[in-house]
Amino acid sequence: MKRKTGRIIRSVVAILLVTAMFLPLTAKNTHAEVFYLQTGRRFDSDFYANYYPDLKAKYGYNAHKLLDHYLNYGIFERRIPSAYYLYNMDALGVGDITPKELLYQRKSLRKGCTEAEFYNAYDEAYPIVVAARAAFPNNMYGQMGYVANVLYNRINFNPGVRYKTSGAHYNDPCSVFGNVEKYANGTRIPYGGDCAGTTRAMGLCLNMMQIPYDHINENKWKQQWCRVTINGKSYAIDPYLTPYVMEESYYVRLYPPFMP
Repeated sequence: MKRKTGRIIRSVVAILLVTAMFLPLTAKNTHAEVFYLQTGRRFDSDFYANYYPDLKAKYGYNAHKLLDHYLNYGIFERRIPSAYYLYNMDALGVGDITPKELLYQRKSLRKGCTEAEFYNAYDEAYPIVVAARAAFPNNMYGQMGYVANVLYNRINFNPGVRYKTSGAHYNDPCSVFGNVEKYANGTRIPYGGDCAGTTRAMGLCLNMMQIPYDHINENKWKQQWCRVTINGKSYAIDPYLTPYVMEESYYVRLYPPFMP
């Protein structure tokens, strides 16, 4: 009887050991963490891993490695940081204005600017971004539309931006936001430029508002604009041509002479 009982105990222990070997492969993660970032966004490591299989395969459920990926890559790849944003994508536009030292896509934005000139452009754009945030709190679409309208009016009416396709700063943010020389009212005199400079000026503002975007046709002799994706839908922002944020498919039909 003792021998039989011993065999049963050994069998049970063996089953438990085998089960323990495979348990980590199937068990639910118990170390998920939710972070509330300085930018105002929330990050759910469990959601991030499950929603993006490529990241789960690489990092598993390591909360801090997943957060590190989001901060360094995910933001700019338009990855969704928590389930909350599946139905509140506009909220991704909320947060502090990005300091000039932390702007991403810096090389693309600066183009022909020196560091000092680039910071001048940032300072000129800053009150526009602040006003956009105040006018449309918690609303990415409204903030983008506000900035696009201001830049369109700035380019076409006051102070007006001279059209040129060569020369100093024609394709960087200083084409719109100006140089160190100023008008009597204190605004900088724009260098003048084309759609490339306007796109970078708009891109600078989007960077400051922490809204990821693509610079369409960058460094090509074609019409250029900013593309922002919200809830899987692409929007075009081109203050060179229009003060509105519009669905990209409509935008390219509306301005066929400018399209490649």
